[in-house]
Amino acid sequence: SFPRMHLPLARPRSPAAQCTVGTASLSVIIPAYDEAERLPRTLEESLAHLSTTRRGPWEIIVVDDGSHDSTCEFVAARLAAEPRLRLLSSGRGANRGKGAALAAGAAAARGDLLLLLDADGATPLS
Repeated sequence: SFPRMHLPLARPRSPAAQCTVGTASLSVIIPAYDEAERLPRTLEESLAHLSTTRRGPWEIIVVDDGSHDSTCEFVAARLAAEPRLRLLSSGRGANRGKGAALAAGAAAARGDLLLLLDADGATPLS
């Protein structure tokens, strides 16, 4: 597991998007492959932490990388209850690897800042 880092994106933004780290919009990207056992705890803890500590807008993007278990179904069931949660899926069995999952999440991210988080919760968001 890698240490957590907060890095501003290097993509162009409007002057209105220039803000401090505390109020900048945040996209948390969680790549997941067969993580139905571990993702629920990581996701619930992350949602709770962001809901109580973030001042600026945020989203969590789970990128299901072709899981054979119920990872995708678990996240899909949470979408209606949490509008700041998003799901990307490469399709069942279409595992492209962690790098591709992270790249897909980064491309879909709406935040000014990206935070990469492992689905196993080895490095908790809190």
